Amino acid sequence: MTTLGPREVDTLQEVTTIGAGQALTALSRLVGRPVQLDVPEAWVGASPGAIADFLGALGQEIFAVAVQLDGLLGGNLLLALPHRDAARLAAALGHPPGDAWNALAESALLECGNVVGSAFVSAIARMTGARLLLGVPRLARGGGKECVDALVDRELGRVALAARFTLSAPEPLEGLVLVMPEPARIPRLLAALPVHPWTNGSS
Repeated sequence: MTTLGPREVDTLQEVTTIGAGQALTALSRLVGRPVQLDVPEAWVGASPGAIADFLGALGQEIFAVAVQLDGLLGGNLLLALPHRDAARLAAALGHPPGDAWNALAESALLECGNVVGSAFVSAIARMTGARLLLGVPRLARGGGKECVDALVDRELGRVALAARFTLSAPEPLEGLVLVMPEPARIPRLLAALPVHPWTNGSS
């Protein structure tokens, strides 16, 4: 799929709302804090690596954890946080990184990525009745472009469903869940959903 129409975009945003909602509920339980989820946005670029280039243009240093998705929904899911927020998340799990990040703090972020990814694929599997697989979480640190390029093949980095979230006090933190499906698999995913984008809402 090289282009996405309005109905396809709307449906992908609805899928992301459900999947990311379940994923962030799992993260909320892990850290013991309420979470607020913004309405997901569809980011669609014409060129390879468009998502990495967009994040790089924001000029912010981030931590990003990626888990590979396989099965009906192929691609990657990224949990991305600015440095300060990543440190707060690790601290909330009992592993404050201090001035220099350590293996335990990084392991805490990897576990967050695993929890978020597992809950997301479970939600999509319940919707479609299809099996989805989850890869081993991987971590990158640096500029947005460098992180995404390190974790996702640029040829697959043209489309992303972005869901911003906030975890509440005592130290609020913000982050981003990026679902980056393989464009070629999007039609299969849409066809497997209970309501297709071309049926005008009828089942």
